[in-house]
Amino acid sequence: MDAHDLTRRLVAAAHELGFDYCRIVPVTSAPHARFLDGWLAAGRHAAMGYMARNVDKRSDPARLAEGDAGPFRSLIVLGVDYYQFGIPPEIAADPSRGLIASYAWGDDYHEIIRPRLFELDAALRRWSGRTTLGKCLVDSGPVLERDWAHTAGLGFMGKHGCIIHPVDGSWLLLATILVPETLVYDPPLATAHPKGSRPAPEQVLAGLPAAGDYGRWSIALDDGDTATGACGRCTRCLDACPTHAFVGPYHLDAAKCISYWTIETRAPIPVELRPAFGNRIFGCDICQAVCPWNQRLADHAPRMPGLAAHADRIAIPLLEGFAPDAPYWLDAAAFAAKFRRSPVRRAKRAGMARNVCVALGNWADPVTLDALALALADPEACVRGHAAWALGQVARRHAGTRAVDLLAAAQIAEPDPWVQTEIAAARGTMSAG
Repeated sequence: MDAHDLTRRLVAAAHELGFDYCRIVPVTSAPHARFLDGWLAAGRHAAMGYMARNVDKRSDPARLAEGDAGPFRSLIVLGVDYYQFGIPPEIAADPSRGLIASYAWGDDYHEIIRPRLFELDAALRRWSGRTTLGKCLVDSGPVLERDWAHTAGLGFMGKHGCIIHPVDGSWLLLATILVPETLVYDPPLATAHPKGSRPAPEQVLAGLPAAGDYGRWSIALDDGDTATGACGRCTRCLDACPTHAFVGPYHLDAAKCISYWTIETRAPIPVELRPAFGNRIFGCDICQAVCPWNQRLADHAPRMPGLAAHADRIAIPLLEGFAPDAPYWLDAAAFAAKFRRSPVRRAKRAGMARNVCVALGNWADPVTLDALALALADPEACVRGHAAWALGQVARRHAGTRAVDLLAAAQIAEPDPWVQTEIAAARGTMSAG
C-alpha cells in the first residue's frame, strides 16, 4: 500500500473513531521550541516541573523513539471538538454553585482518547506491515501538541494560547501519534503578514511578543475549502482574565492562572488571587468563552462517546458536598464515587475542598457557616486554612454571625503554623470590616 492509500485509510479510520480532525506533518524540529525555552527561563511554568523536563524531546519529537520503535517520520495530529453548550448566565453567576471547566463535564478525555489512539496505530500497523508500536500521546508526553496542530494547519494559535479552528472555534482536545511510516503531509498554515504588522510568535526567540496584528492564516478545511483566521488586534481574552494571568499575547503566567491553582497544585492559593476566582472550583473557561471565534457556535453533542456532559458536573451546588449523605468534599471515598471517571479527580479531594472553600468565601453568605465549620476541622491543613479565610469573608460582610466564635475556637486548637497565620489574618480582616 503506498503513502496515499495509507493516508486515506488513516484519515477515514480516525473519523470513524470519533476524531473530528486528522492532520499529518513530517517529524522535524518544533517551530516554537525557542519560545518555549524563553517561557521556561522566565519561570512562567510555576511549580509544574515536568514542563522543564525533556526539553530536548519537546524540541525534537524524533528523540521520543525508543528501542526498535523509530525512526519516526510522521506525526499524526488529532483533534476532538468538545464544545457542547454555554452555561446560562443566571446559573454561571449563581455564587452558590461551583463552576467546572467544560472539558471536565464528561468523563476523563485521556481515558477516552488514549485507547482510540492505540486502535488507530494498530490499524496503520496492519496496513503497512509494521511490527513496532507508534508513540501515542494525549497530554502524557513531551510533545508540543498546539505547536504541531498549528503547523499541520488544524487551526491558528490564538492569543489565549489555544488553537482556533476558523469554523469550530477553540474548544479542542489534541492528541498525537508518532509513526515511522512516510505518509502524505498536510500543507502548513499559509501566513501573510500585512505591511507594518508585528512578527508572529514563532519569530520571537525570547521574551514577549508585542501586542498587535500578527497576520492572518489561510487554513485548508477538510471539505477542500479554505478559511482565513486571525486574532488581529482583538485582546478580549487577555482583558477578560480576572487574575491578569496573561503577560501578553500567547504568554501565560501559570502562577496567576485559575486553572493552574485549581487543578495543577496542592499549595495554598495566594490570598490576593482568591477573590478573583469567584465560584470557579476546577479550571476556567473565561478566555475561551469571550473569544469572538467561539461566539457563533451552535449547541451540539460531541461525536466521541463519553465526552457528553454529566448534569451534576457542570455547576455543582457548593453546599451539597458537605451533606451527611454525600460528603464528597470531606470524604475521600465519597469524592471518588462522585467523580468516578472524571478529570476532577486530578485535583484530589483536598484540592477540591480547598477550591470550594475559596468559592464559599467569595459567596460569603451566613448559610455557608455549617459547611465552613466542617472544613475548618478537615485533616488537611490546606483545607483548614482556606476555610479560615472564607469565614473571615463571611464575618466581614455579616457582623454578628458565629464566624467570629468559630475562628476564635480554631485559633486555640490549631497546631499548624500556616493555618494559624490564616486564622489570624481572617480575624484581622473581620475586625477591619
